[in-house]
Amino acid sequence: MKITDTLRDAALDLWDEAAEKPFIKAMAKGTLDEGLFRNYMVQDYLYLLDYIETLRLMLEYTKSDDLRDFILGTIAETEKETYRVHLPQMKALGVSDEDISESVLLPVIVEYNDYMRTQLREKGLIAGLAALLQCSWVYAYIARHIQTGYAKDLETSPYRSWFHAYSCKEYLDSNQKWIDILDREAAGIDSDSLADLAAIFRKCAEYENALWDALMQ
Repeated sequence: MKITDTLRDAALDLWDEAAEKPFIKAMAKGTLDEGLFRNYMVQDYLYLLDYIETLRLMLEYTKSDDLRDFILGTIAETEKETYRVHLPQMKALGVSDEDISESVLLPVIVEYNDYMRTQLREKGLIAGLAALLQCSWVYAYIARHIQTGYAKDLETSPYRSWFHAYSCKEYLDSNQKWIDILDREAAGIDSDSLADLAAIFRKCAEYENALWDALMQ
């Protein structure tokens, strides 16, 4: 069993729970209030800005050239997604620059970002890789779950492009590369270290689920 298989299994029940969260199901069925979706887009935008900073921090712990190139590439792709895709989508939904400047991150997102950075600073690069991978991987899992279980609803949902974005080949290929890199970098770790990584991975999944709940409030 690969290291990332162990991490996935540690969070699988939480991923299944995430894929059936009211916010996700309402998107799939097309019944989610547009105001809630606008708020999600703003929160996700602010989260992505912090996510980019976490990736940049990761460079300080990176020694190999190919891993550095991967992280730099991930930063570039995330910045592209944030500024060339995400921001225009927000504007199309009626989100103004003033709305963005006056918005603050939900407490759960602040805690989540702080947790991921703490794992990186205190436990090193592999812990940071595991924490950030969970975020990428769970979105792909949710998208596949919805496309399988809610295919008919998704045909007419105005939010179907959201699920496509996290199930398209480009996203899945990038996610798989992250998985392969973590398996390579963590090769040979002992059972206690693996258990620690699994606990980090599961904790990040818990934060994700708490976020979906917070977005409905």
